[in-house]
Amino acid sequence: MKLKINDQDWGSVPDYCLSAIQFFCVENQYHYHWNKEEQTVEVNSSLHGKKVWLSVNTSNESINEEINKKVKEVLIHYGIDIAFLDNSEGLSDGDLLIELVSGKTKNDKRFVSFGYNEKLNPINVKKILSIHKKELQFNGYYLLPESHSIPHLRCSIQCKDEEFLLNESPAILTNCVLKVLLGNQKPTLLDLNVLHLLKTAGEAVEDSGKNRGQLKKPARKTQIDDKEYEEIKKQKAKRKIREAEAKKSSAEIYFDYIVLPNRKLERYSIKADLFIKNTGNTDLLNPKICLRMNPPDKIEIGGQILPPEMSDIFSIQGQNGAEGWKYMGEDWLEKAYETGEYWIETIQESTIPPGESIMVEGMQFTLENLEEQETSTILGFVLFEEQGLQLNANNTIRITF
Repeated sequence: MKLKINDQDWGSVPDYCLSAIQFFCVENQYHYHWNKEEQTVEVNSSLHGKKVWLSVNTSNESINEEINKKVKEVLIHYGIDIAFLDNSEGLSDGDLLIELVSGKTKNDKRFVSFGYNEKLNPINVKKILSIHKKELQFNGYYLLPESHSIPHLRCSIQCKDEEFLLNESPAILTNCVLKVLLGNQKPTLLDLNVLHLLKTAGEAVEDSGKNRGQLKKPARKTQIDDKEYEEIKKQKAKRKIREAEAKKSSAEIYFDYIVLPNRKLERYSIKADLFIKNTGNTDLLNPKICLRMNPPDKIEIGGQILPPEMSDIFSIQGQNGAEGWKYMGEDWLEKAYETGEYWIETIQESTIPPGESIMVEGMQFTLENLEEQETSTILGFVLFEEQGLQLNANNTIRITF
């Protein structure tokens, strides 16, 4: 069977591989097509066939054309259909309208903000801008009141130099398109067409060698004896140990709290802060905190943690943008009622350097008075997904009646 990935030929595969390819496609939301007559299996990422409208509006028409060209050249390789929007009439077909507008600043500072309409699911595009954080300041999000019936994302960049727009905005727009279309789905090599890029690069290196008349290197020995194999395994194990010792991720987590009884209402208030200290030797990134209540229907949570839809509006603005904590997911409250678990995360991307701490400040829990010999508990867990690290708080808030 001939195999095609994202419209590129990848040789042949035996028939018995079809079930594995089908399973892989279903689990990763890829498109699978088997052409029995042509004996061809086609695998395409979930981006394949998406339609994106592109609108670039700067004060320089030649820059507009160049940005349009660069964005289209990249996205068509993902199987995305790109169309250019020439007017402001409402769109009713397509998966996304991505727009770039610009303005000039009087100084050398650069700013970016994003507008979105009600059709666009909430996304965090700020992470995409992390590589530009030293040269491009993020100014937040705003709502677009307009008539388009498809998702609409507007990238507003204010800067003095047009060279920055020409060089950097195509990559920003392209990454925003991929982020919106993939949503919460983790991108893979196949989604981002990296497999084809690697294959193309490999072929280019081989061709360049031939053109220069270089001799091919002799083929490496592909068979090794048992003794050599065992030695390779030992060296690999030692290397893994050294790497693990060199990079150690760890943290100390604990509650600092006080209990305030209200005997008239037969309720108890608990004011608490949760501290996370990096005790390892590598940065800890983007902590996700779980607060587990038991019994869940007898404990209420309050304080300075914001619902996700309000985080951009009511968050505290610091030197690096929005600061504070928010609940995770649009259905965070329903899940909390069902499981007793409240999940929270930082409003912006956060890094905890070795030896430093961050704090969830000003949490307030309200407990109803239970029967005698019953106990209410609040447990804390912290998950660092990028480090594969999950830790429990050193102490537990426990009230016994």
